[in-house]
Amino acid sequence: MTAKETAGKKRPLLIVISDSDVMSAELRSATREVRRWSAGGNGESFDGDPTDPATFEWTRAAPAVTAVIDVEPADRARAVLTALRSVRSDAAVLLLSSDLADVDGPVDGTLAREGRLRDVLRVDIEEELTRLESERRAYCLREFAAGDGVVPIFIHPDPDPDAVSSALAVTVLLGGTERHPIVTLDEMTRPENRRMAELLHIRVTRITPEELQQFERIITLDTQPRGLQQDGRPRVAVIDHHPAEPDYVAEFADIRPDYGATATMLTEYLRAAAEKQIGQGLATALLYGIRTDTDSLQRGVSPADVAAYAYLQSRADVQLVRRFEKPSYAPRTARAFGRALAEAVEDDDLMVVGLGRLDDAESHALADLADFCLAIEHITWVVAAAEIGEELVLTVRHTGTGVGADALARGLAGLGGNGGGHATMARVVLPLGRARDLLEGETTAPAVLRLIRRVMERDGATATRRDLRPARRVSGRSRSNR
Repeated sequence: MTAKETAGKKRPLLIVISDSDVMSAELRSATREVRRWSAGGNGESFDGDPTDPATFEWTRAAPAVTAVIDVEPADRARAVLTALRSVRSDAAVLLLSSDLADVDGPVDGTLAREGRLRDVLRVDIEEELTRLESERRAYCLREFAAGDGVVPIFIHPDPDPDAVSSALAVTVLLGGTERHPIVTLDEMTRPENRRMAELLHIRVTRITPEELQQFERIITLDTQPRGLQQDGRPRVAVIDHHPAEPDYVAEFADIRPDYGATATMLTEYLRAAAEKQIGQGLATALLYGIRTDTDSLQRGVSPADVAAYAYLQSRADVQLVRRFEKPSYAPRTARAFGRALAEAVEDDDLMVVGLGRLDDAESHALADLADFCLAIEHITWVVAAAEIGEELVLTVRHTGTGVGADALARGLAGLGGNGGGHATMARVVLPLGRARDLLEGETTAPAVLRLIRRVMERDGATATRRDLRPARRVSGRSRSNR
């Protein structure tokens, strides 16, 4: 299935196959589209022989499928399960019949229970279905990774705590790093990220694209393998909370852009399928991953992020998290921070700041500067720029409505670099030579602002108020006193 087929704008699907008189009219879900089977399906219903796989072909377009099967006798109920799973092997299933025994053995996202739907309707089953979905995803991921070969866990270049902690969670879920090393195409640069990996003994190995191509299967986390496959190789499994991307085919895909962090998704996997393996170190890493990607639950957060954060906080070493977070700057970087603010330019609710040239070790200052500027009154867009090595790096922040930071980042990346992110935060990298061509030879804040305005106007990612005034340099005075 393609990424677009597995993660579009459609909601996850809950299907109910019941032959009881009460049917399923009372079964509701706040997070799923509910469809019911009936012999003469109409409206929210569907029909067909539920033991025939063809009856479920229409479910292929759904991003995820959960089913409640309430059928007599038990053999028929299991036949319905087989038919559904032949079309949607990822489906989580609650199997109900009057003569079913509880399922013992490996957790695979199927719960068989004696009883009928009328009994289940007396309790809230939302939490149980969510757990079953996570259990089934964990089972499918294990099945994908099974075998004798090495299946690496691939995370994006310059990985952040969300990617690293999620990769650590997958190694725990799959049984260790010997067969599942964590790999990336570029090293971690932010000191706090390196500090986290060092203190938690997480090894991330840098490899080349050519080396990555040699693996038969890979698992990508907090990123998607756009353009990575050649003739269908390597086979990929994808777990990500960014919007779905084109140009790859995944055998297993769990893409949930409504989640604030991939670490939240992996916390759900572990709680459902391997809760006893969530030790203090793993809980600390996952907590930090959620914390950084949601700005301590203040940005792009979902109820699932809040639930995972609360669960992990009781198990994590919070003092160790504080050691990760404490930033440090060389004196020259602190002075550059001040100069950047003094020389920032703004255009309506868009602000651009430039840090000049930074060492790799100081690159974390770029995101810190962008976050700082976002707190300035009336500012909803911030772009912070710096030359790092042979690249121009742009950090984008946005708090307004409409088109977000990810769209602007993709528009800029389309000029000859790469980038992406979320509605509220994103990152772009342009080769320095290409950037200077685009910016007419200079990488100052005013030059970057002119480029951004051109891309915004071209792509419709304009600032909140479209009557953009000429750019002006920001003085040390507050906006209200100008």
